Amino acid sequence: MNYSQLRTLFHEALETARLAHSPFQPIETVELDGISRTYEITVMSGSAQRASPFYVTATLSWRWDAALAARSATSEEDLLTEILGRDGYYLVTEQPWLRVDVTLNATLPWDAPLPLPGANAWRRWVAEVTARVLPILPTEIDEDEYGRRVLSSCSEPEARLQCNSAGDLFLTGVHLSAWQGIDLPRQWSNSDREPDPWPDEQLAGFMDRVHEALEKWEGCLKYLPKIA
Repeated sequence: MNYSQLRTLFHEALETARLAHSPFQPIETVELDGISRTYEITVMSGSAQRASPFYVTATLSWRWDAALAARSATSEEDLLTEILGRDGYYLVTEQPWLRVDVTLNATLPWDAPLPLPGANAWRRWVAEVTARVLPILPTEIDEDEYGRRVLSSCSEPEARLQCNSAGDLFLTGVHLSAWQGIDLPRQWSNSDREPDPWPDEQLAGFMDRVHEALEKWEGCLKYLPKIA
């Protein structure tokens, strides 16, 4: 699977999950020093904004690094032969994976920040978000005889603050970050090797969870002005 194929599956998963990205367009960049590519897009839930005065979006991004570019340009056997010589042709490689990051955003109008919540009020709101959103975007760890592998992760909500000339702090927004690992198929020259599944089901499931988490996030934001 190459970058273009993954991008196509990614867009299909967004559409199926009803994550609207119009009028936002993807931002795609190429790092000339390492030939890595970065993809980023901002989406909304597609439903009416229910979290006034907050404006709610989610930002999704992933990085297609030089190693993935090299592996997708040829078969696993040819790449191993190029690196290790003829003996590398028969080695079995680990399946590659891609980290897809998502940040749930909630911003306030630039001229209408909220008073900074007190410590107890903030803790109550974080507990509300944790109870509603984290089960949808959980931290998952796989352990076996070879060690531990983190499959996905989610952080606690964080505040964005503004300090005025008098030294008073105001809330201008909040965000929550998470990520999910997506397994990518290897390209084999040898047709006798079992092919890896494509990541369309993984991507579809992740996008459905992002849509659900975005709606829960909007629901939690209704309480934030009340505790501020």
